[in-house]
This record gives sequence, structure tokens and C-alpha cells, in this order.
Amino acid sequence: MKRRALLALASSAAALPARAAAMPRVGFLVTGDPEPVWSFFRTALAGLGYVEGRTIAIEYRAATAAGSRLDSLAADLVRLKVDVLVAILAPALAAAKRATSRIPIVFYGAVPETGMVTNLARPEGNITGIFSQSSALAGKAVQLFHEIKPSTRLFGILLNALDPFHVPLRQEVENVTRAERIEAVPVPVGGPEDVAPALETMARRGLDGVLIQPSLGIAAAAAAALKARLPAISFRREFVEAGGLLSYGANQAAMARALAADVDRLIKGVPLANIPVQQATQFELVVNQTTAKALGIALSPLFLARADEVIG
Repeated sequence: MKRRALLALASSAAALPARAAAMPRVGFLVTGDPEPVWSFFRTALAGLGYVEGRTIAIEYRAATAAGSRLDSLAADLVRLKVDVLVAILAPALAAAKRATSRIPIVFYGAVPETGMVTNLARPEGNITGIFSQSSALAGKAVQLFHEIKPSTRLFGILLNALDPFHVPLRQEVENVTRAERIEAVPVPVGGPEDVAPALETMARRGLDGVLIQPSLGIAAAAAAALKARLPAISFRREFVEAGGLLSYGANQAAMARALAADVDRLIKGVPLANIPVQQATQFELVVNQTTAKALGIALSPLFLARADEVIG
């Protein structure tokens, strides 16, 4: 009996909470547009043999923006005593981190640059996950934009002021625009409701293009940029599918598979410290030729040949 007690006391705080003969429960917390990550994640879990409602339960919570609503949703998942908490993008991770130091958290996004995770090889505390180096990807996306619109002189950065990632994102884009002799125009906003007015203001100021931070939304942001006739870029292919001009970023399906694999390992009892933070390895360039034509931007055959996918 004493030996059992000692073993129980020695268990890690980030280990999967014991729930004898019970279905594992996963919390899924997201800010901004959940698709396609949500669908890819469920598909990946199914590929690992899980059946929703029979061998696994998923508690889904989404907020359109960061802030108190996201904190409330994170606290709700903690009250439900989920076994693993999945956090999509930095605002969701920040809320999850505030809500619990005990439940294992698996993040998805450009988190290391925010300082919320320190030891990538052997995570400390209760956080691991997969990141995409999005600030560097943003710089590459700006370079690609400049390539298809070499006359660019004013370039906007539409930032989510409530997302911790907006700081390294702004720094990276400003570094690249400075090297390209382009004036960067950073515009921090408080949430998705501010996106359309901000884009309209940028268009009136004569900006040549804009990068939109993904946590401000995807489909609605792309549509608002097109309505304002402002060439817009981001990191997610669904942004281009919704009318954005260009995206350069990590393959979402591959990232979701890695995310599901981490969740599976935690459910099976692998200590979180033994699950290193991973970096995305598959990236894709997607362009919307229909949007380019509507905005009077000519895409060269060479550029189109480099794209992983051309829409329109």
C-alpha cells in the first residue's frame, strides 16, 4: 500500500488524469474560424481508431475573438474535467494556460515566439504542441506579394491586439518591408468586428496590400478585403478559397495529424514531458487567380507554376 501511495504522489502534474473505465474526453478551444482545423483534427482522430461518442468525447468551444469570452470557455472545459485540452492559436493557448496548470494542453499555432513555451525538446509544465514559424512565414508571404506587385510602396499589417503573437508578427513584417524599401503600416484592432472598417480605411489611404493576422478570422476577413478592393494575404489556404489573393503557410491537414497524434499519446499515458514540441515541415503557396484578375494584378506563368494550388 505504501508503495502505491508513493507512486501516486510521484506522478506528474501534466500526466493524463486517471478516469477508470471512462471514455477519454478532449476539450477543443479555438479562436477565429475553426475550419478546416476542426474537420482535419476529427478526421485524424478517426484515422487513429477513435469513434466520437463511443471511444472518445470531444467538447468543442469557439470564440470569434480573444478576451473574456475565451477565458470563460477555457474555464468551462476545465470544469468539465477534460483529459486533454487542445488550444488553436495563441489567444486560445493563453486562455487555456490561465485556466489550468494541471490538465495537459496541446497547442496549434505560432506559440514559441510568444514566450508561453520555453523548452521545446522536453516541455515543462503542462503544455506541448506543434507550431508553424508563422512570423517567418509572414515575411516570406510579403516577399511573394512584392514579387507579384513590385510597385508596392505602402503595405498594411492588420493585427489582433489581443493575440500575443501580434508582436513578433509585426516585427518580422516590418523587417522584411524595410529590406524591400516598402513602408509598413501596422493597424492593431480589437477583434473581427473591426476588420472591415480597418480595411476600408486602408483602401482609402491607398495602401497597396495588407497581411491579415489569422486570429482575426479567415473567410469574413478575405471577403471584406475583396469588397474594399485591397489585395490581401495570410497564412491559411481557406483565406484564399474565400477570396484572399495569396497565402503561404503550413499545411493544415499535416498539422492536424500531428496534433491528433499528440492527443493520442497523452490518452495512452505518455508523460507530456516526453512529447516534444514539433515544428511544421509541410508548407504551401496558394493563390487566387480570379481575385488577382478582379484587382488588376497580373500573375506570371512562372509564378503560377511555383504555386502549390491556383484557385480560379
